[in-house]
Amino acid sequence: MSSRRGRWVTAGLAAALLALLVAIGVELVARDGVDAELTSAQQQVARAARAEALAFLTVDHADMDPLIDAVLAGATGEFAEEYASQRRRLVREAVRTEATSTAEVVALGVGDLDADSASVLVAANSTVTNNRTDGEGEVRYYRLRLDLVREDDRWLTSRMEFVR
Repeated sequence: MSSRRGRWVTAGLAAALLALLVAIGVELVARDGVDAELTSAQQQVARAARAEALAFLTVDHADMDPLIDAVLAGATGEFAEEYASQRRRLVREAVRTEATSTAEVVALGVGDLDADSASVLVAANSTVTNNRTDGEGEVRYYRLRLDLVREDDRWLTSRMEFVR
């Protein structure tokens, strides 16, 4: 694919994500916190989704265990089981590649929400270094969909997937 065509495809995908957020009546959340105009329930879901996305995208090859624990603390069900089963592989790959990643959520939209479940779209950027970046941070762009469920008055991620 040509460089020009790749930029058009990327721009088209970004426009489609934005249109999806608007189409489902999503509330966008500011970078530095949860939008005060969201309902209390939306704010709770937004905080939980933001924390889980940041935990998931953060990597430090020197100390992975607390980072993995942070993801698992906000996870439940099949997502928690699958992520926990990958613990050794995640640590091994982070160490092997000398990876670090620092993430920031740039936009977040609360979609479907009822008393016990919610879906959230998250746009996040992550600055990654590893043994292929020569110490220079490379920004990577992620778009995630998180499905959350309420368990004991906490919102936990039951499913996470990358979206385009």
